[in-house]
Amino acid sequence: MTPAVLLRWAVRRSARGLAASWVGGLGYQAGLILLPWCLGRALDAGITTGDRRALLLWAGATLAVSAGLTGAELAMRWWATLAGVRTGNALLLRLAGRVLGWDAATAHRFSAGDLVVRGTRDVEQVVVWLATVPSLASGVLGFGAVLVVVAALDPLLAVVGLATVPLLIAVNLWYPRRYERANAALSAAHGARADTVEDLLSASTAVRGLGGETVLVERHHAASATVRDRTLVLARIAAAWSAHAPFVPWLATAVGVAVGGLAVLDGRFSVGGLVSFASWMMLLGRQVMMLTLRFNQLGDAWTAAGRIGAGLDAVAGLAEPPGPVPLPASGALRAEGLTVERPGRSLRLPDLTVEPGEFVAVVGGVGTGKSTLLRLLARLEDPAGGSVAYGGTDLLAAELDAVRAAVTLVPQRPLLLSGTIEDNLRLGRSAITGTDLREACRLAAILGFVESLPGGLGTEVGERGSAVSGGQLQRLALAGDLLRGARVLLLDDVTSAVDAATERRILDGLRGLGVTIVFATSRPAVAGCADRVVDLGGGLPTAAETAGELVGRG
Repeated sequence: MTPAVLLRWAVRRSARGLAASWVGGLGYQAGLILLPWCLGRALDAGITTGDRRALLLWAGATLAVSAGLTGAELAMRWWATLAGVRTGNALLLRLAGRVLGWDAATAHRFSAGDLVVRGTRDVEQVVVWLATVPSLASGVLGFGAVLVVVAALDPLLAVVGLATVPLLIAVNLWYPRRYERANAALSAAHGARADTVEDLLSASTAVRGLGGETVLVERHHAASATVRDRTLVLARIAAAWSAHAPFVPWLATAVGVAVGGLAVLDGRFSVGGLVSFASWMMLLGRQVMMLTLRFNQLGDAWTAAGRIGAGLDAVAGLAEPPGPVPLPASGALRAEGLTVERPGRSLRLPDLTVEPGEFVAVVGGVGTGKSTLLRLLARLEDPAGGSVAYGGTDLLAAELDAVRAAVTLVPQRPLLLSGTIEDNLRLGRSAITGTDLREACRLAAILGFVESLPGGLGTEVGERGSAVSGGQLQRLALAGDLLRGARVLLLDDVTSAVDAATERRILDGLRGLGVTIVFATSRPAVAGCADRVVDLGGGLPTAAETAGELVGRG
């Protein structure tokens, strides 16, 4: 999606609010133009002639115009901000929805930090620009209106005012492309620094004591230095643009004051007219500054829209079917002829049929495709060949939401959201009761731990679950997925970080659920509990291999 297409979509979506803001902007521009005229009339009709009544009349008119101008500016800014924020939220949800539909190959094209920048800083720049569209549109009209009233005041002064237009055009053709290139480089630098911050916050504990924390800090400093340097480049361009653009009408003001002043001395022009002209030319300079700022913001939004559009254009991988077919209430989960493409190789997975309520353990060595098989069964990734069906219905023919409701996957390395244990278990589902929460925790063998905490279910889990251990993290994730009530439960080695006794309790709880379970595992206890074992190659690790793995982890 090109920047122009995305920005047009944003304007169309905000049309009503922007129209209301534009009406306020017209009133604001009218007030700015009327104020110098009222001031000139107060000088000519009141002060110069000594007419107190006329002076008070025009002073009152100036006050009334000022009050109207204040109200118009308030309306312009309120409606524009409201429209911008609403559309920004919709744009963020649109981008997030696209990201959620990506397959693994598409997701790997974007780093986490860069995606954060696209969903925060880039969206915010589009919002800021959108909120200024009405003032830009009304400001252009105001700029033209100033030239018209100056022309009506005196033809010679109109020539002085019109002489600014070619110079302003030249200034505003010279800077925009330089600004856009510098802003694109700065946006990329922000994305790179966000990645280093992500690593610094999430990985520093893991590498502490190995000397790795110094590397992470140095990487962050280098990325921050790049952001600083590119910010200064952009600032220099913006400063030069903002300074040169209003200088043109200010120069015209000086010339106009000289020309108009001579006309006043010769009796061909009034003092009030000269004051009005000077005020209008100063207003012209102010409008040029405003328009320059708006064009800067358009450049920011253009760059941001291009980055957001690249995310929206990324191949979703997991497409919704044009005519979705409903999934049956129950049935066998069947995989046939599955192949997936990986860098440098093609992986062929064995056919698999899991009957309703059956517990199947999937074993195999590293790289044999256990996790890949589960992702295909959950339709978190689509195969290069073959099919996955539930109850005879191909998952590709069903709505993604229906697939998610029927089949859920608990990954080996799950993540928790910042918040409490209860927040993570509920995930916004208000219908879940406290009894439901405790039962899910009991089945996941985590209830005792939760109840031992001073805050119970209200205990904060920290950033990405940093306040709990690996085994507790796995069990909390399992409890949360149990609450979804899915008919098929796919478990990716979720007992790898728990002791044997806890694993036994989890397996006993799972056996009593009565749902279909496919459990990818390297643990003999899980294989021994299953109704059937499917070996992808290599079987279960030997005791020596398990001991070696534990030593390596230690």
